[in-house]
Amino acid sequence: MTAVIIGGVSVDTDDPCAVAAQLKVVRLTVVTGGSVTMTRFDQDEVRFSPANLPMLDAAIADYERQCAVKSGSARRRGARGVRWS
Repeated sequence: MTAVIIGGVSVDTDDPCAVAAQLKVVRLTVVTGGSVTMTRFDQDEVRFSPANLPMLDAAIADYERQCAVKSGSARRRGARGVRWS
């Protein structure tokens, strides 16, 4: 078991479903402004979020794919063919 901290929660990296679920929580926090940092210099104020949403989305998609494979519900791509014998 290898545990990592994602959004303040310890998650087992051997469970891709748990990692995907916690990454979704982090993404929701970022999107709703929960991770916005504010800096003020005199009258000027700057707000920014240190997250990279495209990379976060890619990680979520990757762990969701791993979760589907592990649970046996992987989506099949492409058309299904019929073979006549």
